[in-house]
Amino acid sequence: AERTVFVVTEEEALENEKAGTSDSKTWRFTAKNVRDFAWASSRKFMWDARGYQQGGDVMPVVMAMSFFPKEGGDLWKKYSTESIIHTMDVYTRFSFDYPYPVAQSVNGPVGGMEYPMITFNGPRTELQDDGSRTYSQAEKRFLIGVVIHEVGHIYFPMIVNSDERQWTWMDEGLNSFLDGVAGREWDPTIPWGVEPRDITGYMKSSVQVPIMTQSDSV
Repeated sequence: AERTVFVVTEEEALENEKAGTSDSKTWRFTAKNVRDFAWASSRKFMWDARGYQQGGDVMPVVMAMSFFPKEGGDLWKKYSTESIIHTMDVYTRFSFDYPYPVAQSVNGPVGGMEYPMITFNGPRTELQDDGSRTYSQAEKRFLIGVVIHEVGHIYFPMIVNSDERQWTWMDEGLNSFLDGVAGREWDPTIPWGVEPRDITGYMKSSVQVPIMTQSDSV
C-alpha cells in the first residue's frame, strides 16, 4: 500500500468506547519461531495498517499496524505505522529480512517494550483547555525514536534469539547502533543518540565495565 489506511477509525473507536459489551469471544493465536509473546486488547483502540513491500523470499509483504486510543491523536496517526515501516526498511538493509507476517505498535502504559511481532510504546498527545490534543517536537521525536528502538528489538534479540542477560551488547548495543542509523535517515538534523565526542567523558569516568559484562552485573 502507498499509504496507511484505517481498519478501525476514530469515530468507530469512540462508538465502541461508549457502547461497551457484555458479550464474550474467544480468540486463539498461533505464532512460529517466537520465544516470547504478548497481546493487547481495548475497545478504545483505533487501528491503522499499511503493507510494507519488503521483497525477497522470506516474507515479501509485512503488515505494519498501530493500535491507539484517542489520547494518541494525530501523533500516532501520522508517525507510528510510518516509523514501523522505516525501521524495517533500514534494519533489513543492514541486517536481514524481517521473518514475521506482522509488526505492531501499541500505545500502552510503558515507555517502550518489545516482543516478537508486537511492541508497546508510551508517548501520547496532551489535552488542551479547548478540548484539542497537541504534541511538541520533543514528543514527536520521542514516539518516532521509541518505535524505531522497540521494533529494532524484534530483530535484536528476538529474532536472533541471543541471551540479552548474558550478551547485553548483542541486544542494546547492536540495536542502539542501528536505531541511530534509522533515526539519522529519518531526519539528519535531529541529534539521535550520542555523538563520537561523547566517549571522552565516559573514558575518563570510573564506571567502565568490559563489553562482555552480563546485564545483571552492571
